[in-house]
Amino acid sequence: MKKILVILYICFFNLSIAQSKTFYADGSRFDKKVALTFDDGPGKATEKILEILQEKKVKATFFMLGISVASNPDLAKAILSEGHEIANHTYGHVNFYSYENEDKSLKMEQEILKAEDIIKNTLGVKTFLVRFPNGYAREDAISTSKKLGYYVINWSFGTDWKDILASQMYLKYKKAITSGAIFLMHDLFKNEKVISFLGDFIDDIKNEGYEIVTISELLDIKGPNVK
Repeated sequence: MKKILVILYICFFNLSIAQSKTFYADGSRFDKKVALTFDDGPGKATEKILEILQEKKVKATFFMLGISVASNPDLAKAILSEGHEIANHTYGHVNFYSYENEDKSLKMEQEILKAEDIIKNTLGVKTFLVRFPNGYAREDAISTSKKLGYYVINWSFGTDWKDILASQMYLKYKKAITSGAIFLMHDLFKNEKVISFLGDFIDDIKNEGYEIVTISELLDIKGPNVK
């Protein structure tokens, strides 16, 4: 009986920690699930990426820039209509690693809320996942996000912005397949390299026995207004 109570206590303790977290860079190492995420769009690569995702019957999470949604509302609506998860990438892609003004926390809050408003007005969706440009995730970003009811989401692997061959890039993504992986890619620019291997990469993930899910499914988290 005592052993059972200890096990229950440990489970409850671990669950409490998980529910109180604000920052994530990966999911559980015990579930064979991974997530595909796309940043900075919607943009030039979005339409083709959506075609591949639809063909492979998988859902992804799109971290959208407010300025990109404002410029490409129809593409943003297409992402939503195909059942993908909509997330916040701030409004104008400010690099907070190099931002030195004293209003840094206020600027972060403004960037999140401005993107949130544009996404909500365009898509009718209230975002609750945020990824800061360049993966900024210091304590000020986490505390600001938590105050606004957001989870900060980074990634476990991404390399599509580097100047390497598509074949090399593909191999790097393949080697990073593991339980809980969060893969980062981009859809603002044309991104021909990722487009060239995305379908095969999805097949590789499935063939290794992994399920591709959205971020909220991977992390088992919900928005503040969702029960």
